[in-house]
Amino acid sequence: MNTLTEADIEQLQKSNRSIELIQRQYEFLIRGTEIEREIEAATLGNGIQKLSLEEEKTALDLFYRALESRNWMKFVPASGAASRMFAPFFAYQKAKSTSGFSLEAYLNAEEGRVLNKALTQLKKLPFYTSAYAKIIQDGSVSIATEADFFDAFIELVIKESGLDYPKRPKALIPFFVDEQGVEWTAFEAQLIEAVELGDQYKALPIHLTIDKENRAAFEAAEAAFRSKRTQDLNKKFKIEYSYQHRLTDTPYLDSQNNWIRDHEGKIAFRKGGHGALLENLNRLDADCIWIKNIDNILLSEENVEGERWMRILGGQLILIQNQLFQYLKNLESLKSEADFEEIIEFIQNHFDPNYELKNSGKMPHQILFDYLYRPLRICGMIPMEGAKGGGPFWKKDARGKSLQIIEGVELNSDKESHQIALDQSTHFNPVMMVCGITNHRGDKFSLYDFRDDKRFMVSEKTEGSATIKILEWPGLWNGGMAAWNTLFIEIPSETFHPVKTIVDLIRD
Repeated sequence: MNTLTEADIEQLQKSNRSIELIQRQYEFLIRGTEIEREIEAATLGNGIQKLSLEEEKTALDLFYRALESRNWMKFVPASGAASRMFAPFFAYQKAKSTSGFSLEAYLNAEEGRVLNKALTQLKKLPFYTSAYAKIIQDGSVSIATEADFFDAFIELVIKESGLDYPKRPKALIPFFVDEQGVEWTAFEAQLIEAVELGDQYKALPIHLTIDKENRAAFEAAEAAFRSKRTQDLNKKFKIEYSYQHRLTDTPYLDSQNNWIRDHEGKIAFRKGGHGALLENLNRLDADCIWIKNIDNILLSEENVEGERWMRILGGQLILIQNQLFQYLKNLESLKSEADFEEIIEFIQNHFDPNYELKNSGKMPHQILFDYLYRPLRICGMIPMEGAKGGGPFWKKDARGKSLQIIEGVELNSDKESHQIALDQSTHFNPVMMVCGITNHRGDKFSLYDFRDDKRFMVSEKTEGSATIKILEWPGLWNGGMAAWNTLFIEIPSETFHPVKTIVDLIRD
């Protein structure tokens, strides 16, 4: 083992870090943490439901009726930087500095494919007009040719002296421009969705996890939003922010399995992935919480289908909860007199079609109560296109088998059962889900009780020219919710609009 020095131990103690945890994390980084138990793909009719039009209507009706009786909230992880979006611009500038560079050859090569689309459809970028105005105002910039203008555009967008977009949070990048030429950020689009999901008197409360240093920028964007959406000022807004706790940062290793250290020789730490946000989620005061990625959003009327399916998923949650809560109350009050067959049929219909009530040293009513007594989530799943990776799977566990969202990095393609499951997978997880985090008495669950601590995720990344091995906490909707009761519902691909690179902002 890469032994901790006395100075390391002193560093960890002063920062209130657990030395035992650091040692365990080192072991995870060395050994990896792949899933050992057997898995199989969850597919349509085998773990993924497709609602009928009548079921959609029933769910919508239930949601509207429960809008006042439950405390609803939207949870949006929004601390991610926009740097990856603009990676094609940086790659182009690096390639351009090499001798013998040919723009035409670069644009026709695979490495220039994204840049080619950006160049040919530059005017469709939401911030094109404002960027163009700034370039024209700067008389020192040569824009005699299309290539000159494109270079000036890239410089303005990525340079610190210009718009400096890569250093902004992704949430605060202009994602949209309306018919009046007004720019809207992803953050503002998420706020509009919260307005639309609420009732006529108040918007749905929204909680965003952000980096502390960006708090002022988010508050400024919030003020700008209010000035642009004056028609919503009569609605009550509740916008909350929280930060990823520094003690959830994780250590990482170099290619020789040595600790990466900072310039002072101290063990360095980096963000522990979205699984670290389980603590933020655990602190929310709500009954039902939607989780949605910051970039998976459209603006206003274009987002109607996404909003509709959020309501459907919410209504479906209420439908299942109403039945589940009644069974828990029956098991609590009637104990062995409760109708076990009806409850087992409910479990088989919704959570595990092969479930059997087995003797495990506990009374039957206690076994069934323990099965149902846990948080509930309804997750949207989209038919897969392109490369296969993480998504919805069945996984064997102590209860029998359960539906899980498993990341590709958790799987081992050299393991036959994993490869078969990957080959047979048909859907992926767009991170549109609604979670019920209170029990039948209205009390909140402790979400940490339902996390699989063994599902840390280990992967390799590059830092500069070096390869590093990083460790992330069990993903928020992966190992972080491993012991929840879960249902998967197919939703239309029209509800999925991620922005990974700059060209994803080019919409027809």
